[in-house]
Amino acid sequence: MRSKAAILACLLMTAWGCGEEVVRLEPVPLDQLPPGSMEAATKALPGVKFSEARKAKFNGQDAFEIRGKDKRGKIREVEVSTEGQILEIE
Repeated sequence: MRSKAAILACLLMTAWGCGEEVVRLEPVPLDQLPPGSMEAATKALPGVKFSEARKAKFNGQDAFEIRGKDKRGKIREVEVSTEGQILEIE
């Protein structure tokens, strides 16, 4: 009986995500990004018209997610560290 209760508890914790915290990204005006961030994004994704940015965490590091659309209308994203280093391109 005790093992059934343990299995049920494990299943419930798995289903609910073990209490993981949902991270909400805070919007940041493009003109308030740290120096070098927008330049790094533009260099990484030339031809993309960036329209929004949000504060984010990337592998535990403070970063900015900068988003825009390319010439075909596809949404593109680049994660840039607070120092202007490219962390990821989507």
